[in-house]
Amino acid sequence: MRNGKKELDYKIKNGEEKEMLAILFIEMQWLKENRTPSGAVQRQKYYEPVRIEDGINLSGKGIFLKKCSYCQYGNSVLSEQRFSDRLDEKLYEEGLGKAFTGTDEREQRLAGLRTKRIQKDRGTFYNIENIDVPCITISEEQANCYRIKWFDSGEGMPKRRGGNEDLYKKGMKLAGRPNVLNETAFVLEEGKAGLLKYNYRYTSYHGQWYKCYYVYIVNDNLTQDVFVRTYDYVYDQMADLF
Repeated sequence: MRNGKKELDYKIKNGEEKEMLAILFIEMQWLKENRTPSGAVQRQKYYEPVRIEDGINLSGKGIFLKKCSYCQYGNSVLSEQRFSDRLDEKLYEEGLGKAFTGTDEREQRLAGLRTKRIQKDRGTFYNIENIDVPCITISEEQANCYRIKWFDSGEGMPKRRGGNEDLYKKGMKLAGRPNVLNETAFVLEEGKAGLLKYNYRYTSYHGQWYKCYYVYIVNDNLTQDVFVRTYDYVYDQMADLF
């Protein structure tokens, strides 16, 4: 055990392994027709933490972010890419779109952008100011210690519970705004991990959609198994969508 610790200390000292914040963002969306007990059971298994895939660079700087996006379509749960392909096929069958041929310049450009985004979502590094995770803000309290806050404007439906912890703090950006939900979910010290769960309902021309987010945040050595662990904190903002 002692030799193992020396080896880990050596790796950290030489930049091969270091403690940092890693985020796994899982998004699931489904239509009203799948708002059933059996539909919920089918979705649930996709909320579990996953390994980082082989070939992903883990030696960058900043905060590591991996995204997994799914959509429940009928009796299937599809990845975002497969759902987009299925939707294109459906529109083409209904005479509302055209088949992808690969010869159109615009089609090629859009396909290339989609491929790049999917590759990026497999795992990449961001500055703390540029993390794009809905309703989550992150600040570094001190070296290797992070405050994770949950934010919601308080507008629209569904209504949520919580308060604005900066309400009476003069000079703060959200001071004096009682209807804003702005609160600390948890503070992650080195070696700690936390999970945030929240959901949304919205309407588009496809109908009424529902979204559920699971955000796993780990402050530990970045390895392929960094997300597969026991979590110390759980913050739950699962609103009633019925």
